[in-house]
Amino acid sequence: MRSGFVVPVLAATLLASLSTTDEAAACGGCFVPPSQSTVVSAHRMALSISPKQTVLWDQIQYDGDPEEFAWVLPVKPGAVIEVSTDAWFDTLDAATTTQIFQAPVDCGNDSSGGFGCGAMDVRSAGATNEAGGGGGPSVTVVHRGTVGPYQTVTLSTDTPGALNDWLDNAGYAVDPSTQPVIDAYVAEKFDFIAIKLQPGKDVKSMKPVRIVMPGASPTLPLRMVAIGTGANVAVTLFMITEGRWEAKNFNNVVAPVDLLAWDFQTQSSNYGELRTKVLEQNGGASWLTAFAFEGGLLGQLPGLFTFGGPRTYSSTGTGLGGVTDTIAGAYVAQGLASGETMSGECSQNLVNLSKSSLMVSNPCPAGVPFDDPSCGSVAAGEIDARKLACGPLDDLAVALNGLHPKDVWLTRLEANLPRAALAEDLVLAPAASQETVDNMHQARIGTNVEAFCGDGSAAPITNGSKRGGGGSGPLVVGFGLGLAAIAAAARRRLGAARA
Repeated sequence: MRSGFVVPVLAATLLASLSTTDEAAACGGCFVPPSQSTVVSAHRMALSISPKQTVLWDQIQYDGDPEEFAWVLPVKPGAVIEVSTDAWFDTLDAATTTQIFQAPVDCGNDSSGGFGCGAMDVRSAGATNEAGGGGGPSVTVVHRGTVGPYQTVTLSTDTPGALNDWLDNAGYAVDPSTQPVIDAYVAEKFDFIAIKLQPGKDVKSMKPVRIVMPGASPTLPLRMVAIGTGANVAVTLFMITEGRWEAKNFNNVVAPVDLLAWDFQTQSSNYGELRTKVLEQNGGASWLTAFAFEGGLLGQLPGLFTFGGPRTYSSTGTGLGGVTDTIAGAYVAQGLASGETMSGECSQNLVNLSKSSLMVSNPCPAGVPFDDPSCGSVAAGEIDARKLACGPLDDLAVALNGLHPKDVWLTRLEANLPRAALAEDLVLAPAASQETVDNMHQARIGTNVEAFCGDGSAAPITNGSKRGGGGSGPLVVGFGLGLAAIAAAARRRLGAARA
């Protein structure tokens, strides 16, 4: 079950509504029989990295015959697969999606003016968000099992071409052009996890999955992502790390928010165009940091613009009584609203531990539920990860294992990668800049302001503007500036950036 999400509460009665997106697909290779065809257009993933473990979440969407679905991902030896929750991606996406608010304007009369209610989710601006079988001795089945609605198999091989043969024997089409990619991962000593839907399960039962791997592995298998994609693929990656992270072997960009313009006639901004331009840099091999906050998961984020208090969130169906002031709290509320958990008892623990310098530790063996008898106890001076789980709603607890809550950043990276950029895996590393990047922005330029003020004169508010996160700076409202001139200014700025 999916629920819409509302974020944030700007004032007591002003809510900006976000709806979850269904445009997502697996980050592994998606193999289908010869009678089927698929083009993967978007991926939505999350990655948590600590010295103890690396966790990769992947949201899978597939619209074909459930009996003909298979998903394959290269993993480090020792990896286990677990089922995740829809609430995890629903919350991360809704809380970090870029939103643009109209430029403030003084209409010169008493009828209107100041900060209007115009706001736009960038998704409305055209921005893209997002086994089994036979085999021979050359392929070792490391593990078979079930998780959620899936049958799972972990495979290991040292023989080039063996995995392709195994998949062919299972009835899945493997394009011959993919064999060099798979063989390269084999040569690099990767194992492979493959999943299929259990008999009797349909595509509506599909849930996100997470892969838990031992140690720090800051790499995303983009070469495998290339399988099944078209000319370009949109990728959204949420990172949970100590410190702000970014791409190490790709270009890193941010949106030129000082060029943001708000058209009062269409009630929309030019953010989509600005975003497209920066992502086209470096031949399209660029990653945009759209959100980055220390304490972004567990802590309160600053209020917006001139509104006081922290940013707040409400899950659809809970009403204003369900408003929370952290993304972690919103995750629990969303899980309750969607029926993925019946208990919110971990909420207060999340609040209490948000500024702790102690390390979170999971005392359970890999792949074992938190309530399993084999679980032990944590060492003195550590936080028991089980305290951060609300029943089956355990993504936060898993994500924070090995991390210190007060140092954890939540970062959103976006890309629109051409196939050529998928020739190498994405390597991630601590960012050169550890500055905050907000997803809430107020346009600096206004056009067609008469649609808001009428035919009377209008003047900019001269006391400056505040962007999301409480940042401040001069606001330029160019009421006589046409959109063509704004676009020209953007081209000059972006051209200078490329140079």
